[in-house]
Amino acid sequence: MTERVCAERERARNERALRDLQRLASDRERGFEAKLDRALSVGRERLDLPGAFLTRIEDDTQTVVAAAGDHDGIQPGATAPLSETYCRRTLDADGALAVEHAGAEGWDDDPAYERFGLECYFGGTVHVGGERYGTLCFADTDSRERSFSDVEATFIELLVEWVSYELDRREREAELERFETIVRAVEDGVYAVDADGRFTYVNPAMADLTGYAPGQLRGEHLSTVKDGDGTNAALAALLSGEASERTVEGSVRRARGRPVPCEDNMTRLDDAEGEVRGVVGVVRDVTEQRAQREMLSELVASSRSFMGARDRGAVMRIVARAIENVLGFELNVVRRFDREGERLVPVGTTDAVDERLSDPPVFDLNEGGPGTAFVDGEPVEVRDTAALDDEYEREVVRSALHLPMGVHGTISIGAEEVDAFSDVDRQAIQLLATSGAAAANRAKREQEVRAARERADALVDRINGLIEDTVEVLVQAGTREQLERGVVEQVAGTDPYAAAWVAQPDVATDRLEATAWEGDAGLVDAVEGHSLDRDAEDPTARAAREEAIQVINDIGAAPTGSVHAAAAAAGFGSMVAVPLTYTGTSYGVLTVYAREPEVIADRERVVLSALGRAVANAVNAIESGRILTTSRVIELEFTVRDADLLFCRLSAGTGADLELSGSVYQSDGTLRTYVTAAGTDGESLLAALAGDDAVNEATVITDRDGEVLVEAVVAESLVETLADHGAVTRAVTAEEGVARYTVELPQEAEAREIFELVEDRYAATELVGYHEHERAARTRQEFREAVLERFTERQETAVRTAHIGGFFEWPRDVDGDELAASMDISRPTYHQHLRAAQRKVFEELFEQAGRR
Repeated sequence: MTERVCAERERARNERALRDLQRLASDRERGFEAKLDRALSVGRERLDLPGAFLTRIEDDTQTVVAAAGDHDGIQPGATAPLSETYCRRTLDADGALAVEHAGAEGWDDDPAYERFGLECYFGGTVHVGGERYGTLCFADTDSRERSFSDVEATFIELLVEWVSYELDRREREAELERFETIVRAVEDGVYAVDADGRFTYVNPAMADLTGYAPGQLRGEHLSTVKDGDGTNAALAALLSGEASERTVEGSVRRARGRPVPCEDNMTRLDDAEGEVRGVVGVVRDVTEQRAQREMLSELVASSRSFMGARDRGAVMRIVARAIENVLGFELNVVRRFDREGERLVPVGTTDAVDERLSDPPVFDLNEGGPGTAFVDGEPVEVRDTAALDDEYEREVVRSALHLPMGVHGTISIGAEEVDAFSDVDRQAIQLLATSGAAAANRAKREQEVRAARERADALVDRINGLIEDTVEVLVQAGTREQLERGVVEQVAGTDPYAAAWVAQPDVATDRLEATAWEGDAGLVDAVEGHSLDRDAEDPTARAAREEAIQVINDIGAAPTGSVHAAAAAAGFGSMVAVPLTYTGTSYGVLTVYAREPEVIADRERVVLSALGRAVANAVNAIESGRILTTSRVIELEFTVRDADLLFCRLSAGTGADLELSGSVYQSDGTLRTYVTAAGTDGESLLAALAGDDAVNEATVITDRDGEVLVEAVVAESLVETLADHGAVTRAVTAEEGVARYTVELPQEAEAREIFELVEDRYAATELVGYHEHERAARTRQEFREAVLERFTERQETAVRTAHIGGFFEWPRDVDGDELAASMDISRPTYHQHLRAAQRKVFEELFEQAGRR
């Protein structure tokens, strides 16, 4: 057979197949399944392949939807993993996938070949709604002798496109059917109008709403039932493409009867090309919503009025009137819960109750509707009061509703009709009850705040007066005795306090000794000469021991014979013991008594604690000031061997002999110290200081002749601690890990307390010297003469000439060359004399002061 004849036959077969498909597409009588079966038959005949099937692919699984042929594995309903199918490659192919001889084309080991054994396969991908649906395939277990032609490829692509279209149309029809079912079932009115604004569809609810039958509305303009409420403007905007959605509130005109308030949600409908086809609207009857909205507005306004009430009684009176104004019920009683009597007492009533009913009764808890509603926290409704069996007459009230108003009371609403309350009434009254409870809470809180503010103002005034008066005492006191006496007088004279006394620690006996007191005569007799062991189980002793304020709100149970028992006998009710502590040192305890129990509140504790610290600070200042004025001092010498001390660590680590040459306090709280070391070099000493956590920074100042001077900044120092407690450090040395301190204290100071302070901090502390001696005071004239005695004639001339000539001004009035010329000496010689004079002044100022 010639190629021409073959081509003619191929074209004829293709034309027959295309005509069959055309007739099939235009057939309106057959259903989709019948059309699909016929399409598979046309494809089998055209491609001369015995097997044909349509698949659905979901979640990596292939399911056969329809099939023609006798292959056991390719029948309707058969499933297979996508990874074991020919179709997986079809999905990845660009166009149709053609396989003429699978065995010869490398499919031998493919899972699809092993599962189905197809030698010939021709298929394409089906899409529905733009999404992949599955495949349409034709196959044979025998191989094909020739390749598929371009005409056959075009045919199968057309067939795949037709199947995709039919599946898509079936999906749309099903969706429309479901939509139609839903639309017909919804309670809201649904309609559609065309591009001219005329009805094309009306659901039953829309027909019921308008009073017209659906057939009467089709073809009529939307303005037949909706007009004059913005509908025309919204419709014009939607049909012109200006808007896609609009919501219109208005009314729907009925065939008969009054218009119905409605809300119309209108949406533009476009066709596939984006052209406006019409508008669909959903209409809802908002008669009840509008009434409820108006009622809610009144409820909100009423709730706002609740918030203006000053107390709970005012809130309850407003609630009773609000129920009448909003809902129209005139017989309302609001009762307040009386905690003491555990009953519900009428507080708020309407005018109708006052005019038409006798005095509203008081209810006990669990009594009647109000008592039950309050206890259970739930509304109680009486639909017919005639059914009630109690002592109360109800000639006017035929039904009643009782609601709890939080923890504050109840609301009772009466009506003259049986079963008078609707669901809307119940909801509205519940909202009013909730708002009333919130307003009552607020009024109660504000009342409590006002009372607390008044108490706080009185307390602040009292505290301010106490602090001002006590501070004045602290400032004016010249001795500790004056200070303590002034403090107890001020505290005892300030309400609610009525008595106070101070106990000082006696380090020799480890007891607390009463040193100042003020108050009731009976209490004063008990306090005078009172001594208390620091380890005693007594609030005063415990305050000193624990350095924490102690409060006893009822001293009635104080042990017999104690000072606190005497205070209780004198009519006092509570007490507070305040430690007088400053930087770790106890200066005693201030014990204060009040007439009433339970009056030492948190604010009192804070103020008294601050007062205790201020008193201790003032005592410390007095004790520290004595060292500056006394002519007789106590000199202590003690040694410390403890690695916690910087000088001990440094001397042990470097093997050097150390001496504190001076120290300067910095504004940031650190201490800049100057240390002289012998027996080491600057590099080694600097390395030791740099590696110590207590040292912030270190610098070598001089390093010569076997002696090193370093400057070190430390965060804290024993020298600083001693100074805080009134001691002056005269010398500090260290060698072989042992530091030696020489300190001076005023004669009146407790030297043993200072030593115990060091001993408590550093275990290996030993007292090696204790001396009392006179300290000669030097006048300014004596200091001046001492300096001048040390000058040579040349040195005095050099420094005096420099001072008078303005050499020390900035900028200088004269330079070194001019001064040297005035003395007829060279400049280096002049500066040598000047520096020698300056050195002697500083030695007299710093070193002599250190030795005194």
